[in-house]
Amino acid sequence: MRHGAWYIKGVNNSIDELGGEAVMKKAVSSVLLCVLLCACGKASVEVKEGVVVEYGEDLKAEALTNEQVTLKEVKGFDAKKTGEQKVTAIFVNEKDKEIEEEITLEVKDTKKPEIKLKKEKVEITAGDKFDAASNIESVKDPVDGDIKKSEDKKLTKNGYIITSDVNAKKAGSYTVKVTAYDVNGNKAESSYKVTVKKKPQEQTTTQSNNQSSGNGYTSNQGSNNKPSAGNTGSNKKPTQSKPQQTCKAGYVHPNQIGNSGKIFNSKQEAINYGNMMSEKDSSIVSFSYAQLSDDCDNLLNKWDVNFNYGNNFCDNLGWGC
Repeated sequence: MRHGAWYIKGVNNSIDELGGEAVMKKAVSSVLLCVLLCACGKASVEVKEGVVVEYGEDLKAEALTNEQVTLKEVKGFDAKKTGEQKVTAIFVNEKDKEIEEEITLEVKDTKKPEIKLKKEKVEITAGDKFDAASNIESVKDPVDGDIKKSEDKKLTKNGYIITSDVNAKKAGSYTVKVTAYDVNGNKAESSYKVTVKKKPQEQTTTQSNNQSSGNGYTSNQGSNNKPSAGNTGSNKKPTQSKPQQTCKAGYVHPNQIGNSGKIFNSKQEAINYGNMMSEKDSSIVSFSYAQLSDDCDNLLNKWDVNFNYGNNFCDNLGWGC
């Protein structure tokens, strides 16, 4: 039954029964319904794939999407937990509408610990007490702060160890190495040279007295200083003290030069050479550099490089470990 109203059975039948005006009203209603449905649709934000976040850093909207939105909150995110994480990000668009998006991201720790030394070279005198840790100003992680010293030589996380071949009783050139690890196993190394100088000895000078008895000479006038008839005829000269040996200013003793066998005019030149050789020779596991002093213990603007090779690291340094 129709009773003056239109019914939907087929488009053609509706047009025939209702006429042009009714058809127009129906078309307008359909358009409005479509607009309303579209306006009520769920808004979304297109997020990036393969998002990587640095350990300890906060998340920002630009790291997650290229759209012009603000980041209100991230649920389930832990900046100090490395590895893959599934989180829920809540964005706010320009219409102040909140939009939630599920995101898979990865937290990575790429920053090494920082080792700061007081000096790059230390000098002591044989017999002095020596503490290898006394030349360390700080060992820190950029995120977690201070790293504590450990006695565990097999340490691989969260601490630092000191390796030293210094013999404070014997003159020579030695090396102290500091190795630090953060909580995620990132490793940093630094080393410094220790020069043990010989202990100075007291020197005594014996003065000769030409007029003392038994020196083989007399002071008789008119004798032309010839031996008297009563002496033994010995012609010994007065004892003289040996002149003190002088050091050679500007001369670098070979035992101070590292196993590179080279001397460099700047620290940067030494570092560049160490990096270059480490890339060329795969057996080199690390290298150290130090400022040199001359034979008179004057610090020079000269540097050397010492390489540590493979499993023979301890042998290279003469540690016997």
